[in-house]
Amino acid sequence: MTTVAAISSALESAMKVLQGDLREELKAQGHYLTGKLHNSIRYEITQGVDTVVATMECEDYGLAMELGVPANRIPYSGNGGGGTSQYIQGLITFFELRGLQGREAVGAAFATANVQIREGMPTRGSYQFSSNGQRIGFATTVLQRDMSIIEKILEDQVGVFVSITFPASIAQKMEPINFYG
Repeated sequence: MTTVAAISSALESAMKVLQGDLREELKAQGHYLTGKLHNSIRYEITQGVDTVVATMECEDYGLAMELGVPANRIPYSGNGGGGTSQYIQGLITFFELRGLQGREAVGAAFATANVQIREGMPTRGSYQFSSNGQRIGFATTVLQRDMSIIEKILEDQVGVFVSITFPASIAQKMEPINFYG
């Protein structure tokens, strides 16, 4: 008979693989500057009397890296009129981290904002930073690619049926997955 502790141990192995692959996919898609999102990918395994639940979480903006942002949701009006926008400040900081300074960083931020209100995010030009041709769908890509690895780890270590559920935002993008025990 398989114990909850054995299942938990197998899930630990599977989640380590998944965590590493999610981090690598982010880098491959060109989403690595400070490492904040990369380092925020964490998992937790909780045991109940007869259940084991594994959850994976990351910074909220990981959802934008997964799904993208339509042009009409970019928080910039395009009129450049006064005030301080957190969105523009974030873009300025991004370009400063990339080595631009002062007016050059500000100009690049506004230029990027103007492209994003036309194209959304990712922009066509941002694909140059990807080594695998992708800029969205890091989690979906990894889950689809790693599902057989996760199943094999769990089957080899505990030989039990596995039921895996995903948040609706991810599940809607995934192909149906058949599980067998």
